[in-house]
Amino acid sequence: MRPGYLILFLVTLSAVIGLFMSRDPERAERLSQMYRDAAFSGESRQIVLALLAVGIGAFIVYLTVTRR
Repeated sequence: MRPGYLILFLVTLSAVIGLFMSRDPERAERLSQMYRDAAFSGESRQIVLALLAVGIGAFIVYLTVTRR
């Protein structure tokens, strides 16, 4: 199976599962609550964003330095 078809299949499968999960109001509410509980908030969000920025910056510097 070619990678393009596999990616298309996975996107379609996730869309179908998402539609099925959001159809039931009780299940949709539980899913929304799960997303709210799992989300970063306040200071932890700032720390995660700062770490991401430092990581991306370090990666860019690494690519710039190791370029031949």
